[in-house]
Amino acid sequence: MSGREYPITYRTVYFQLRVEDLERAKGFYEEVFGLNVSWYLNPDVGWCELELPGEGSRLGLNSGGPGGVLTFDVDDLEGTKAYLEGKGLETSDIVDNPDMVSYFNIVDSEGNPLQIVSDPRVTSS
Repeated sequence: MSGREYPITYRTVYFQLRVEDLERAKGFYEEVFGLNVSWYLNPDVGWCELELPGEGSRLGLNSGGPGGVLTFDVDDLEGTKAYLEGKGLETSDIVDNPDMVSYFNIVDSEGNPLQIVSDPRVTSS
């Protein structure tokens, strides 16, 4: 990044692809490109992460949601939301998937979807 300081602390960046068959897509990226799975629970969850070359980047395979979405994993979801709103961006409400993830959505200056995610704010325990 440039010499400017930002209040957002990035942990990982993902690019999400929408897939019809999570198992098939997972196998494709493992076998054809040699990508290692970094997170996968089961096909019912609808999400699989594979490590991309380079530090801190991942491919997200999404069977139940959008594809073609650049996703930033951040330390402070609420603080990042407030910062982006302060920059004049319209943000969605935060969605909580208990024990999995919390996130909100924005669009960039060209209308492309972006997603900001963080650790789950809601747990079942």
